[in-house]
Amino acid sequence: MAVILFAWLLLFPLIGGLVVANDDLKFLRGDLNVGSLADNIRFGWLHTNSFRPLENIVAYFCNEQTLACWPVVPVQLCGLALVALGVVALVRRVMPSMPIAAPLILIWIFLSPSTMTSLWQMDTCSQTWSAAMGLWCGILCWDIFIAARSGATTWTQIFALFVLAAIGMNIKETFFGWSASVGSGLIIAITFGWKHNHRASLRAAVALIPIALMPLIYLVIRYKFGGLAGVQSLEENPEARYQVGLGENLVTNIITSAFGLFANGPLHLFNNDAAMLPLRALPVLSGLAAGAMILAAAALRVLQKKTPCDISLRLVLLAAAVCMFSIVVTLPMGAVSDLYGFGPNIGSGLLVVTAALMLWNSIDENDRFIARGIGLCATLVLASVGLYGVASRTYQFSMTWYYTRELNRIVMTHQASLPQQKPGDAVAYIYFPPSCYTGHIYGQIMIRPLQSLSIQWMQTWLNKADTKHPLQIVLQQQLFMRPGLDLVVDCKQFPVREDW
Repeated sequence: MAVILFAWLLLFPLIGGLVVANDDLKFLRGDLNVGSLADNIRFGWLHTNSFRPLENIVAYFCNEQTLACWPVVPVQLCGLALVALGVVALVRRVMPSMPIAAPLILIWIFLSPSTMTSLWQMDTCSQTWSAAMGLWCGILCWDIFIAARSGATTWTQIFALFVLAAIGMNIKETFFGWSASVGSGLIIAITFGWKHNHRASLRAAVALIPIALMPLIYLVIRYKFGGLAGVQSLEENPEARYQVGLGENLVTNIITSAFGLFANGPLHLFNNDAAMLPLRALPVLSGLAAGAMILAAAALRVLQKKTPCDISLRLVLLAAAVCMFSIVVTLPMGAVSDLYGFGPNIGSGLLVVTAALMLWNSIDENDRFIARGIGLCATLVLASVGLYGVASRTYQFSMTWYYTRELNRIVMTHQASLPQQKPGDAVAYIYFPPSCYTGHIYGQIMIRPLQSLSIQWMQTWLNKADTKHPLQIVLQQQLFMRPGLDLVVDCKQFPVREDW
């Protein structure tokens, strides 16, 4: 099941016709695309709060005209493979007696809504890779700590940690959450190990330089170059989603993130008032199933005073906390989406799978029937709701890509058909009536047709790309239309997106 899901997540964009849509366009047609690849990266370093060279690299190989972006697939393949290998390596360290945990955790991750959002968008290649770099940094810190306790040399691991941390810092801002969580986990381990072996703790503390100190130095350098000078608070700019604040938004984001970490299924329908109530309730049902399994396993541990299969709960809880705590950097934002649950869902998967294994391998035979019944029912709910969520989100993304391709084709074809403009001639108008920009919206999933092709960058790019046929995109149709020049785009011709 894990292999089938892995293949589907990576191959569907090729089948469904992935294109650059919505705010991803800023890397292809916006201010972040200013010239050569080197120019784009340099511009991002000097002038943007978010420095993401991987997204610039991927965008550089996408097609500006058709918006096709097949390079996303091999980039995501490598990133997701690194995450999968990291999960296997993590299980070998914290649950060596239960190797079956690795594929089960991977199934949990592959069924998570945040995984599909991360894999099926061009600019979130960086989300996959920041999670991969963060997870492997945590594994390296674990190995450095264990080697330091045994007196073995750790310079090779320290060097590898420097390399991975340097790459991670230049992937996406979410890596700094991994830096904070892995560094905190290492400090906790060093603190507890201090009374047993001072020297070993000091040797292990060297790992804090690449995982904690280097990111701080990086931020100082970025600020010095002016890249972070434009960061504002929510009080200064209440409408900006990516600004920071420590008010009501923090509470809302914590609740939203926790729900996204422990629930799966059609999470994109949860806030959609037009969707059927049973569909909106499915994510809640999956969250309750995961919670019931964790609570039942905790109760069994208290009653039996022992964990089955020699599972070390302290190690499991520490590893899960480190993974989930990596979401901390996104919590102060104006708003969060399920996208940021990718990476932290490794931690929630570790908790849920450990609970399932504890229930299935109950020590007391008298409790085993009930424990297995709870675990089996909850697992079936999570699997069925999760698979439905994959199907629903597959449909929603394919519709978004369809809208994007068709709208882009209509606009590009019309511009190419225009007569060459003479000095003083009025520009051609393209009108988008309400059928193109009304309806429910949810990030990149539930999206209005017009929003899939963001006019914020579209109009500027069109006029730069073809100066002989200038266009102006407007939403309200004028009374007088000029045949052969002006165009009304009728989005009613598109298939209606269903809620399911």
